[in-house]
Amino acid sequence: MENIIEFFKPTIQENTKLYIDDVLSFSDNAKVKKLEDSFAEFIGCNYAISTNSGTSALHLAMCALDFKRGDKVICSINVFPSVPESVRHFDAEPIFVDIEGKNYNIDLNKLEKALEKNQSKKLKAVIVSHMPGKLNDLDRIYEMAKRYKVKVIEDASNVMGAKYNGKYIGNSGADITIFSFAPHLCNSITNGGMMVTNDKKIYKRAELLGFHGMERKSCDEYGNVNYIYDVVDIGWKYDISQLHAAYCLADLEGLEQNIERRREIAKKYDTLLANLNHVKLPERDENDICYMYMVEIDKNRDHFVNELKKEGVKVSVQYMPLHLTNYYKSKYSMKVFDYSVALGSFQRVMSLPIYSSLTDEELDRVVEAIKKVDAAHI
Repeated sequence: MENIIEFFKPTIQENTKLYIDDVLSFSDNAKVKKLEDSFAEFIGCNYAISTNSGTSALHLAMCALDFKRGDKVICSINVFPSVPESVRHFDAEPIFVDIEGKNYNIDLNKLEKALEKNQSKKLKAVIVSHMPGKLNDLDRIYEMAKRYKVKVIEDASNVMGAKYNGKYIGNSGADITIFSFAPHLCNSITNGGMMVTNDKKIYKRAELLGFHGMERKSCDEYGNVNYIYDVVDIGWKYDISQLHAAYCLADLEGLEQNIERRREIAKKYDTLLANLNHVKLPERDENDICYMYMVEIDKNRDHFVNELKKEGVKVSVQYMPLHLTNYYKSKYSMKVFDYSVALGSFQRVMSLPIYSSLTDEELDRVVEAIKKVDAAHI
């Protein structure tokens, strides 16, 4: 079918090509520093370290906190695999917690029980993911973390630009917050992540490990490393390229405009899709940056999705609960109904196209297709 409406398409900002040309012409090879400085200024945090992906930022955060074999880290069962995957690469153990059914975030009552149950020196951190662009009750999470003496890593891949209590996420109280400029995309046109913190010790540790554990390194404008340096620890290569930094810098500059456009689209969905027979719309508030527009289908969700595809509208389903995947199911002997809320939500939800380059005409086509499928849905 022609004129398919994609679930997501990147938006090329006004300065994207200009900044990339700066790098290719060698007229400005300081895009990485500009990205980090601009990000820290925007968020209002003390330190920002760019990485080649959001997953790298998460892994680097764990390196900075010195995760070791046997350490325990609590996270939601309903997250992208990069979260527990990073934990497992330290031979540490993720402890999974079910979600609540409204915003699909980690259930805080069950989180508290998990913290109490697993109190020990090995319990190191809680990883908080905001699904689907909706914020957790961070005051309660920070209070629990302080009481049980664990660190808080916020995976803010879905909430770049969101505010909590008047402060941007990344400067709201977590020990470390990580972001992605291409969250959960495969073969995206750019890759980039950011790790931010207000803790100087964490920052210096991450800075050291972010490029092979080198001290006294310096690079010229073309990236050549001077030959006199020292290696004082085992690091890795997490750094972002100038080209990717150029793209991400332009994306950052367009962030607030893109959020505003997504909110416009969400409001239209709210109005145009109200009172359908089989589609339940999300509850939203002023903090919602509308990274996703996730609806619930009352029955036979997969059929609904397939019928939309026939109408030329692509939707997505986020995320498969990890206890349904082969590795985690086998590794931790988990059963299908162990996380019943996440399971039930996964069977009902789907996400509609919502990105700033989506036109009003395309939005109308999405709405028409949903109404058509809803009217015929059994």
